[in-house]
Amino acid sequence: PGTCVYCNHCLPCPVEIDIGHTVRLLVNAQQWGMGRDLRDDYADLPAPASACIECGVCLERCPFGVEIVAKMRETAEMFESRSLP
Repeated sequence: PGTCVYCNHCLPCPVEIDIGHTVRLLVNAQQWGMGRDLRDDYADLPAPASACIECGVCLERCPFGVEIVAKMRETAEMFESRSLP
């Protein structure tokens, strides 16, 4: 419980965030550090995590109890607030 397995049961997102892929990028950045490849993958997403309107629809659909809205905030902070060294 609480861990995203990227199953995308949370979709569709009303603002078209690819939640599973977005969370995967967050996890990868946390585990291995931020790099240009991760930033490029994030930039290629259909919608950034900051587009989340916190409607909670994804939370209702998630069978694993992942705090998706919080993950979107965390991802936006990590990918949209930091510059590359």
